[in-house]
Amino acid sequence: MDFNEVILKSISEKKGFDILVYDMRTLTPFIDTMIVCSTNNLRQNYAIATNIKDRLKEAGYKNSIRMEGDSASKWILMDLNETVVHLFVKEERQVYQLDRLYCDVPVKRYDL
Repeated sequence: MDFNEVILKSISEKKGFDILVYDMRTLTPFIDTMIVCSTNNLRQNYAIATNIKDRLKEAGYKNSIRMEGDSASKWILMDLNETVVHLFVKEERQVYQLDRLYCDVPVKRYDL
C-alpha cells in the first residue's frame, strides 16, 4: 500500500472528514504532499494522530515521526518527511484557513 494511502486510511478509520490532499511539489522542494483534515473534537484529533503513527509502524515505516501538538491541541501537525499532515478540530481549521492559503496548489479531495 502506498505511504500516503496508509495515512489517508488511518484518518478515515477514525472518522476524519473534509480530507484534502495537496500536491506541494511545485511549491516547495521540502515536501511532496500536504494532507489537511477536520475532526469533531480534541479526543478524535489525537486519536487520528495516534492511529497514523500506529499504522505507519505496522506498514514498516522506519523514519522518525515528528509531531507538534498533543491530546489538548486543536491543531496537530505531523512531519513525515515527504508528507506533512495537519489535523484540525473543525472550528480551528476555519481560523487558520490553510485551504485558502494554498488555493493555487493542485488538490484532491479524499473520499473512502
